Amino acid sequence: MLPMNDARKTVFLRSPIHDDAVAFLKADARLDVVTWDNARMDNWREEADAVILRGMDLPGEDIRAAKRLKVIGRHGAGVDSVDVAAARERGIVVLNTPFENSQSVAELSVTLMLSAARRVVYADHLVRNDGWAEGRKGKGCRELFRNRVGFVGYGRIARMTADILRNAFEMEVVAYDPKIPAEFWQERDDVVRADTLGDLFAACDFVSINLPRTPETTGLISEAVLGQAKPGLILVNTSRGGIVDEVALATALETGQIGAAGMDVFEQEPPAPTHPLLSLPTFIATPHYGGATEESLRRVACSIARETAQALFGTATESYRVA
Repeated sequence: MLPMNDARKTVFLRSPIHDDAVAFLKADARLDVVTWDNARMDNWREEADAVILRGMDLPGEDIRAAKRLKVIGRHGAGVDSVDVAAARERGIVVLNTPFENSQSVAELSVTLMLSAARRVVYADHLVRNDGWAEGRKGKGCRELFRNRVGFVGYGRIARMTADILRNAFEMEVVAYDPKIPAEFWQERDDVVRADTLGDLFAACDFVSINLPRTPETTGLISEAVLGQAKPGLILVNTSRGGIVDEVALATALETGQIGAAGMDVFEQEPPAPTHPLLSLPTFIATPHYGGATEESLRRVACSIARETAQALFGTATESYRVA
């Protein structure tokens, strides 16, 4: 924990966050709060005891240049945009919100599965472009009911998504996650463990990607893995871009090896208008907004505001600490 210190601290909100979280911070007499639209923002490296970030990078050079920085609060679960190693070098606390947006992301995963299976975006296009009769044929449409869904990574969000699919559609759940100990699988009768990625892709009708992006997971869903997929498999990714080889996925969609796909994340965001996936009628894209519901944005912002304030005065919750 940080040492106790009752001196007034300066918190820079480098990105817009929910009004309730801003009000919470400003109500704390121990804090001087500088918002994203304040002219002082240019001086954050000199003045900030803490920064709160949403949707922006914090590279190592900025962390090393910040003279007073003690706490970095990341609005959201992923911390790949923050140089955590540089923060550790300086003894700076890094916080995230690993719990608050899980429901929203799980709901989007299910939404993308349903939309891809029923080709909702393409059907909408047909209705708007004199294609009503063609749309009514339901060509390529699939059901989720009693089909098999696989998860690459079986953490909190994956398990929430699995619960929805199991209860609503009686889906059989398979998961691949070599980091989960053997005892977990032995104690569960509601999920089947896949020994390899190839086994999972070959056995499932739907696959959801639920992994952080790391050097080990970058490019994990490769051309070779996609080539092992059960023909017509529907793929969804709401975790991080770069885990799926996007060029290989475009090819697999064009050949029909992958029946449809929905992705909330891309290797480069936003993707270029000429991205090969964006021209395919069997592909659905959303703008990395899995956690961006009204309810989730308030929960995340209020939690990171609370935890950042507490960390500055030595009482951060351990489960929110990354470093």
